[in-house]
Amino acid sequence: MTSSRARTAPPLFVAVAFLAACGGGEPAQDASPPESAAPAQGFFGTAPAAVAAAPSIVMLRPTGAAVTLPPRESPRMDQLGLAFTPGTLLVRVGETVHFTNSETIAHNVNVMFSDNDSTVLDYDTDPAGATDHAFDREGGYEVTCALHPGMRAFIYVTSAPYATFAQNNGAFRIGDVPPGSYTLSIWSVDPAQRSERALEVTGPSTEVTP
Repeated sequence: MTSSRARTAPPLFVAVAFLAACGGGEPAQDASPPESAAPAQGFFGTAPAAVAAAPSIVMLRPTGAAVTLPPRESPRMDQLGLAFTPGTLLVRVGETVHFTNSETIAHNVNVMFSDNDSTVLDYDTDPAGATDHAFDREGGYEVTCALHPGMRAFIYVTSAPYATFAQNNGAFRIGDVPPGSYTLSIWSVDPAQRSERALEVTGPSTEVTP
């Protein structure tokens, strides 16, 4: 069994965006200018920009009662077209990721914990092969294929009920966050960019400033 030690951050990102709907019909000919668009909805703002193409992760944890998330299907990551799909994946602590190989050539799944470069999975996937791995430690994980160094992906594991990947420029948005007291955590592959602070979500539209 082989493994790759080359560490290059994945080029892709995933961001969760919720946009406000704008209403109203056409104004009369002599009417005053139309009203401005409704304010952006959800919890939004700017996190640190991507570092080496790896986006920041924004997480919200309520300081009161815990949030119970509904069950969902196990997350999946496929190998197809000499690429991991999706290129970024947000996983809950304790979930099992199902890795598959949908190609007619052999691949490898090598998963390393970003903070200390420790390998948590190194598995050769034959065509139509698959393997599962349970992620029980919060943090970032780099995913590579030892047989094809250009194949890279990124997984982040979180216990926060509200979380998203920021865009490369740091912009982010999370929808449907109830008003209340929260702890805001920002994670980046650069430890100097990580932060945590308390904040209040005050309504359907709450902006966070750096």
